Formats: sequence, structure tokens, C-alpha cells
Amino acid sequence: MPDALIWGAAGGMGQALTNHLNNAGWREFAASRDKEAIPDGVYERYKFNATDYSAIRDIGIDLAHQTSGLDLWVYAAGELQADLLSKMSPNAWSAVLDSNLNGAFLTISQTVHLIKDGGQAAFIGAYVDHLILPKMGAYAVAKAGLEPMVSVLQKENRKVNFTLVKPGSVATNFWKNVPFRMPADAKTPDVVAQAIITQYENGQRGILAL
Repeated sequence: MPDALIWGAAGGMGQALTNHLNNAGWREFAASRDKEAIPDGVYERYKFNATDYSAIRDIGIDLAHQTSGLDLWVYAAGELQADLLSKMSPNAWSAVLDSNLNGAFLTISQTVHLIKDGGQAAFIGAYVDHLILPKMGAYAVAKAGLEPMVSVLQKENRKVNFTLVKPGSVATNFWKNVPFRMPADAKTPDVVAQAIITQYENGQRGILAL
């Protein structure tokens, strides 16, 4: 039975991936800010805050006692607070960078040693050039930081397959905070989930452009 760790398992893409893996017989370790919103069927639930280093470290310690190695690791957490940079509060700026970028660093730094050789570590990124828009500054900066981080992680951990997922528009609650309409051709979270699973099954790495 393969093991997976999903950060942000209560969000749109996180939930879809968790459900797909559960239906396929995976053993899942799932983390979210809202622990109770994680889908049923997972093996272990964790409460996760992207800024809480101690809690993230403790999750890594607990996992080391429960798994002989992770086959799939996914960071699907993140949030958006849309505002003009001239009006955005420092707290709002920090919240966006923490959930999308700093949390990605903290979680992988405390658990990368648990990923099996040949395993997959996937981060939900974005087409950053599509985000260079008014009120999207903090989110664009956070997502832009993921790409070099993932590239460095790949050089430092050559036996693990690292992937930056660029899903484009996805029909999730994300759009409630965006100052423009969701495109009519937005993908479903299930499409993204299946693409990540296929990336793992094929042993691929790099940019997964959807």
C-alpha cells in the first residue's frame, strides 16, 4: 500500500487529490488548518498552520514512526488576499507569503527525508505571468518564489522527483477572493488531482503544465 502526505487536504485541489488516492487504496496522511474538513477515509489527520514550525516538525517526527517512506508528497495549501500593494497591510502580505511559500519551505524541510527514492514531491504553483495584475501582487510574488525553490530542491535531492504544478484556472473557492471572474474553461480540481497522480505513476519531474 503506497503512502501519501497531503498538505492543504481540505482545500479544493487537496480534497480532490485526497479522494482520488483514497479510492485507489492509498494510505493517506492529511494536514489542514481545518482538520475536521479533511475528507473521510484518510489514515491520519493533522492540524497544520503554515507558520507553526514546531507543529510541522512534530508532524514530521510522528510520520517517521508511522511510515517506512512516502511515495507521494503534495503541498496544496495556500490563500489569497487581494489588495493594492500600496494599501495592503503587512499582516495580509505576510499571510499570503506564509501560506503559499514559507509554509512550502517549512513542510518540505521537515519531511523531505521521509520521501522514498523515486517518490514524488509536488507543489501547486501558477503561471506567474498571468498574475501580474492589480491587487494580485502578494500572490504573484509568493507563487514566483516556488519555482526556484523547487529547482534547488531537485538538485539537493536527486533521488526524489520534484514537480511544480501549473494548473491554470481551477474551479475552487479561490475565486471568491479574486477581483475578476473565474474563466468559463476553468478546470475541475479532479483534473489536477489526476494529473499529479499520473506524474507520480510515470516517474516524471519538472514543470507539470496543465
